Amino acid sequence: MRKNIEIQFEDNSIMPKYRQIIGAIQLKINAGELKKGDQLPSLNHWCKQYGLSQDTVLMAYNDLKSKGVISSQVGKGYFVQNENSDYQHKVLLVFDRLTAYKEELYDSFKEALKKDGSEQIFFHHNNPKMFQTIIESSVGVYSEYVIMPADFTGANQLIAKLPLNKVYILDQGRKQYKNSYPYVCQDFERDIYRILKKNVLLVGKYHRMVLVIRHLKSHYKEIATGFRDYCKQHPIDFEVVSEIKSFEIRQNDVFVVVDDRDLEFLVRYSIDKQMVLGNDLGIISYNETPLKGIVASGITTITTDFSQMGKSMAEMILNYQNLKIDNPFIINLRNSF
Repeated sequence: MRKNIEIQFEDNSIMPKYRQIIGAIQLKINAGELKKGDQLPSLNHWCKQYGLSQDTVLMAYNDLKSKGVISSQVGKGYFVQNENSDYQHKVLLVFDRLTAYKEELYDSFKEALKKDGSEQIFFHHNNPKMFQTIIESSVGVYSEYVIMPADFTGANQLIAKLPLNKVYILDQGRKQYKNSYPYVCQDFERDIYRILKKNVLLVGKYHRMVLVIRHLKSHYKEIATGFRDYCKQHPIDFEVVSEIKSFEIRQNDVFVVVDDRDLEFLVRYSIDKQMVLGNDLGIISYNETPLKGIVASGITTITTDFSQMGKSMAEMILNYQNLKIDNPFIINLRNSF
């Protein structure tokens, strides 16, 4: 049954009329006069009864829709979807994939947002079709859009379909999107350079540094650039390789590995060859996980602070800020280095 909403518009108010419509609907919901499933007045009803334009009413309805308070059904109209109208934010999270460390990011974001918003998460797995489907089906549905960009041509054009002032970039894409959107991202090139420079004496124990990185797409290319810059400016023999199994490993090599499959290979190799990690062979692994603190008496990790990343992004949204934040990057020193 369609519910009528009486409202006394204040023509001299500094509050726009669409905001007055939002306020009236929220008051009705909070008072229990509108309940989940109730149908709202049509656009034509508002226009005829109050002399409003359809654009004004649509702005109000789209705002409530983006926050999950109301929903629309084609050919039927608008309906109350959520009786909790106090949420200010309904956020879409688009991740590339879920890993242990990105789960930490998600949990941190969710915890920081929970008092004033809700979130929905999707994964694109760097699949162009999946990314396109997620983006195009989400336009106008959410109050904010937090995107881990996909690594394929045309991804930026898809992101541009979302409301410009509602998009935030997360984790990756700092260089590509820094002039277009606020972000909380890793500075991959600077991070690897700075962390190695900070630990130059430990690096100096070894004769050669080897970066094992399976491809040089997207942010991986930035890691390789920062790694090469360090090795050239703080002279040490170095290699950048994509395949560790066919690489000739020498005593007094130190490896920086991005993929955990390469970490597993090196740990097994050290055991087979009876090489002592942190002495005969060094390993630095990207991204902290609980097991790395235990495996082989402790694997040294270099990692962004994923918990802080989630918190910073949530706080930016809650405070209506448009910032560009380079997330903290840290090293956890253990026996492997």
